[in-house]
Amino acid sequence: SMSSTATPADKRAAADAVRGGVPTPSPHYAAAGLDVWTMMNQVAASVDAVNLGQGFMGFAPKSFITRAAQEALDESSHHQYAPPRGRPALLAQVAARFSRLLGRDISPASEVSVHAGANEALLSAFTAFLEHGKGQEVILIEPAFDQYTPNVIMAGGRPVYVPLRVCTSKDPAKEVISSSDWKLDSAELEAAISSNTRILVLNTPHNPVGKVFARGELEEIAAIAKRHNLLVVADEVYEHLTYGVEHVSIATLPGMWERTITVGSAGKLFGVTGWRVGWAVGPAALIGPTLAAHTRIVFTSNTPLQEGIAKALSLA
Repeated sequence: SMSSTATPADKRAAADAVRGGVPTPSPHYAAAGLDVWTMMNQVAASVDAVNLGQGFMGFAPKSFITRAAQEALDESSHHQYAPPRGRPALLAQVAARFSRLLGRDISPASEVSVHAGANEALLSAFTAFLEHGKGQEVILIEPAFDQYTPNVIMAGGRPVYVPLRVCTSKDPAKEVISSSDWKLDSAELEAAISSNTRILVLNTPHNPVGKVFARGELEEIAAIAKRHNLLVVADEVYEHLTYGVEHVSIATLPGMWERTITVGSAGKLFGVTGWRVGWAVGPAALIGPTLAAHTRIVFTSNTPLQEGIAKALSLA
């Protein structure tokens, strides 16, 4: 065994030697295992099944969307870097859209940022508001989208999980359990919060359960967020998949605009997940740091498809 007097460099060299002398990777990324999406796609293909779990569409996007992208590619000025915040046309369209949805005047110059998909918007928000080595915690409501946990860890945070629970008298052997039968216990949520809790991630409509949080449920969550001074990162990429149920953005509730970053996705909105265009919307005090993190993560998002989405939004 190695001497107790071994230096950190000695221990690192010994660990590297086990791997044939090459540097030892971070334990978070040492094993390049399959992600759940690739794994389930392979399983579905092997048994000729339809995979309803993957977040992409099995049909072509509308022609006005693809035509908008093609027109953007034909414009010679659309092939260089976009500003890190986003192309002005897309910022204007997102700001106008959320001004209507949130019932307030959203500034495209300070309250919107464009990202390389909603996932990068989430990572940017976590990076902006978490610090390594501080033991800061993020509340994740389970079951949860699989990217939340690694994104939080990459940003230096510690995930803390609170479950949705099936609350119904239905017999699952005889009756269909609805997404609305999944409930978040407010007392259980509040019990999971500590002095280190910094962020609460709220996903509605929810992936994978499909639950659309009702206004009353959101009011309970909002009260807890305000009581404990939490930042709410609201993942609302499935905002239109509500099937007749009202979707309420938590940012519209009293006192919540000031502490909420709302994340959206053009890929989910228009069925073009491969375009990797998303956005974050919130007060300048929250979007400014998120944009700063985005600038260091990817710098900027692709220019022509930003223009294509801007045109598609103007036509939708």
